[in-house]
Amino acid sequence: MSAHTPQQSDALERAIKHFRAAWEIARLALPRSAGLAMPSEPPPEFIPWFCGHIVLGYLSPPRARLLAAHLTPTRLQAHRLDWDAGQWSAPQRSAALQNALLRLRAQGYLPGWRNEPFAFFAEGCDTALLQAERAGFYFLGMRSDAAHVNGFTADGRMWIARRSANKAVDPGLLDNLCAGGLSADETPMHAVTRELFEEAGLHLRAAHSLRYAGSVNVGRVREGGWHAERLQVYSLLLATGEQPANQDGEVQDFQLLEAPEIARLIAGGQFTPDAAAAISQGLLTPGWAPQAS
Repeated sequence: MSAHTPQQSDALERAIKHFRAAWEIARLALPRSAGLAMPSEPPPEFIPWFCGHIVLGYLSPPRARLLAAHLTPTRLQAHRLDWDAGQWSAPQRSAALQNALLRLRAQGYLPGWRNEPFAFFAEGCDTALLQAERAGFYFLGMRSDAAHVNGFTADGRMWIARRSANKAVDPGLLDNLCAGGLSADETPMHAVTRELFEEAGLHLRAAHSLRYAGSVNVGRVREGGWHAERLQVYSLLLATGEQPANQDGEVQDFQLLEAPEIARLIAGGQFTPDAAAAISQGLLTPGWAPQAS
């Protein structure tokens, strides 16, 4: 992918500015009780589990006891669970946790097993502490990474996807142009390129302007566990006349909406919490995306 021209960069910035202005006016017009979705904290009864000084995630007390029974060496106390693997190598930690997850799966605790490893990164660290099955991240309250793309048009509107009714998470809700979890050893830009084609039928090319808009941490309780993600957010300017078309069956349809309608739908609970957070983040942080490799 070649470098963006100044004209392309300016066009994306104008589109975002137009959308942001309408967005802020729409937010002010909403009732005070209709707050837009924002990141949240784990419930107070959930306890952190540690590897050395690093918090790996948050667990309900029953899941903390379950993990302590299957992962060694662990020490379960009243308000925390410690896994004494801080001096191990990343492959050793990965193998131990994966084996524990396999045992839990054999007992029926991980029905959403996908044979897809995710990587866990401590805050501020570029080297993965470990890798393990994706379903295990969700079950054990571990933060994973995902890439989300807000798709703008030159006139300041945004393309919105409606998730398939068959999706395991948030079926039928509205979403960003595309989004997807980062597999282990996958870069955010690789995930953006992959998801743009799979979910929206778009090949990332020089005619597109792509801006990295920073990251935002989100979390919520889902199926008895703490679902935490760090969303890597991008803004994309679609070419004139370009329309997304789903390829993998995970999107029902796309709508081209203006900012006030999107704000109203978010306030009404029609968007996934992650998509709402990604839209808000995309309106805040400037900066250009690295080039795709």
